[in-house]
Amino acid sequence: MNLPRAGAPWAYLLFGTALAAAVIAPVRAAGISTDPAFDRANAVKHVRLGPAQTQPISYKEFRCSYFTGIMVKEWDEREIGDKEISYVLAPEAAKPACQKAILPGEHKLPISNLIVYFLGYAAGAIFLGDADGANDTIGFYVFDPKTGRQRFTDTIKLESKFAGISADGDTLRLGYTRAVTGSCSVVTEGADCWTKIAQQAGFSGPSPDCAAGYREAGQKFADEVCRTQGGDTKKCLADQLTRRADWDKTPSVIAFDVKTAIGPGDSVTITLAGGPALCWPSD
Repeated sequence: MNLPRAGAPWAYLLFGTALAAAVIAPVRAAGISTDPAFDRANAVKHVRLGPAQTQPISYKEFRCSYFTGIMVKEWDEREIGDKEISYVLAPEAAKPACQKAILPGEHKLPISNLIVYFLGYAAGAIFLGDADGANDTIGFYVFDPKTGRQRFTDTIKLESKFAGISADGDTLRLGYTRAVTGSCSVVTEGADCWTKIAQQAGFSGPSPDCAAGYREAGQKFADEVCRTQGGDTKKCLADQLTRRADWDKTPSVIAFDVKTAIGPGDSVTITLAGGPALCWPSD
């Protein structure tokens, strides 16, 4: 099946508003930034530029990751997302300088409309990830360094890992847990809602137990809140679960394992990799 990316731009769950970024040190994209499916950098160099307006104190920097045949450079102002991400293709023995000045052969990735960080490099492709996620999902982007072109984008379950990244000639193959936010609640609207979300996501397997997924999400949220607040835990849990009662009405998120092939001409084929789907409430 050929499927476009599903979902919408992600909210800043950890920050609330852009104003918060001025006083709170940003957090790098969570979940897949240390994925073992990516190549391990031969070296990473940091060039400090000066203090950022954050608390606790942090420093602006250029961060250069060296892989065999390529260097990826991030300009990190300690805001939400990198200011710029560029790369230099280089012979295996070369090690381009990590500097602010543009290097010979340096190419900037077209990320002006994205809020992203560099995730990793694998199978000859550069991977970027959204600076933050929403609904326990996060977006990722795949770029071809030979052309600088974005080849693919999709959403992955937050804190999950790629099952595999490989190249087969001109075809890039990815395995991951695809996560899609629907427009209705399976818990309150039943089979009609499930059919709609399954069609949107390209999922043909059986419907997951969304009611159980919603209960688990509500309990986990209440546990985290009450652990932070302290005091009468039993009363806190009861209060928090009561407040979460309306979550049954929020749109459902589903996730399932896929294998994606990005072929010549950037044709995309997404197939199910087996296993049950997961379901939980959107934020």
